[in-house]
Amino acid sequence: MVKHLLMLICVIISFSAQALDSAQGVTLVNIPYMERAGLHRDYADALLELALESSRDTYGPYEIVQQGEQTVIRRQLQQLIDGTNLSVAVSMPMPEWLEGTRMVQFPIMKGLASYRLFFAHEENLTLFNMIERVESLKALKIGQGRGWSTAKLLEDNGFRVVYGGNYKALFPMLGADRFQLLMRGAYEIGPEYAFYKDIMPELAIVDGLAIYTYLPMYFFVSEKHEGLAERLEYGLKKAHASGAIDSLFEQYFSEALALLNVEQRKIFYLPNTNIDPSFYEKDKPYLLETIIKREAERNH
Repeated sequence: MVKHLLMLICVIISFSAQALDSAQGVTLVNIPYMERAGLHRDYADALLELALESSRDTYGPYEIVQQGEQTVIRRQLQQLIDGTNLSVAVSMPMPEWLEGTRMVQFPIMKGLASYRLFFAHEENLTLFNMIERVESLKALKIGQGRGWSTAKLLEDNGFRVVYGGNYKALFPMLGADRFQLLMRGAYEIGPEYAFYKDIMPELAIVDGLAIYTYLPMYFFVSEKHEGLAERLEYGLKKAHASGAIDSLFEQYFSEALALLNVEQRKIFYLPNTNIDPSFYEKDKPYLLETIIKREAERNH
């Protein structure tokens, strides 16, 4: 009872703050908190601030407020739909996100998430690096989190997916051989390896395998904050035109970009069943050259 009362008070305070700031001409932006061993969350927050700052000339001042407790991705979606204490979140497009929220049409990761690499147990590296056919890869179990867009596209393409309770639970599950591969983004795998290697000495990165599927990432805004979506699109495109986004991206992901140049890596191409080709066509002006090259290769 007390817990529910406190939650109600927090919601009321949040709405009151939004109303006050709106009256004063300040855009209040509530963002989620997610605890991850990766740079992409910090980058997304920095990019959001860059977009808001770049749009200040047209849309006025702003204030960013981060949630105090971690919120899983499925809960973030529900909060955006409800329009309660969350204004914007980051996700790859899935039907439920596209139907329940407002997507800001700008690929914030420049397509880098399209490259998916693998963690494995060190003793299996030689065997996995010898894989030449996608059918052999489909015979292995791949760990994923519930609600992840990558899990859906793997299942849609005939892969064997094993779900973990949460992100952190996936690593001990890999160590216990509940699945043989843990698929991560090119921007995630380096920082996560550095974080978990001391905890899991058997953890290794598979150098010989990768999956490529066009996998954009966007800001999604509550339908009740439609003006914020327009502001972010304006600010992102303005920051792109000035070169500010390229500079910020290089600052965070230069090491991840180097991972894409491993010559011995076998790349398997998969269709992204969450989206149609129109996403790529709209995003193309803002993508990495390597993404445009891969898309050209898979279409010939």
